[in-house]
Amino acid sequence: MYALILTLIIIASVALTFIVLIQKPKGGGIASNFSGGSQIMGVKRTNEIVEKLTWGLAVALLFLTMTSNLFLSSSSDSSGEKSVIQEQIDNAELPDPLQYAPEAPANPE
Repeated sequence: MYALILTLIIIASVALTFIVLIQKPKGGGIASNFSGGSQIMGVKRTNEIVEKLTWGLAVALLFLTMTSNLFLSSSSDSSGEKSVIQEQIDNAELPDPLQYAPEAPANPE
């Protein structure tokens, strides 16, 4: 299930990237490419669709990311395994603090 959600996250990310690249600031974007009067959708309608797609993909990406976190934490908790990094932290020895302590200066008397 996690692999499916991860695939959907990648697809949504790529689609969101392309949708954002289509847009231009200040209301230009893909709508500025259509200058004819006999177009199927008007300029305002094209901007609305691109904006709705952007918001929809952003919300979907947020939802999928949170959902993947739920599946990831439940799969690692149920197996009882620790990550490799956590095992290295648990097995690490602390250095001797006296080894790196500076020596006391000699008395000039």
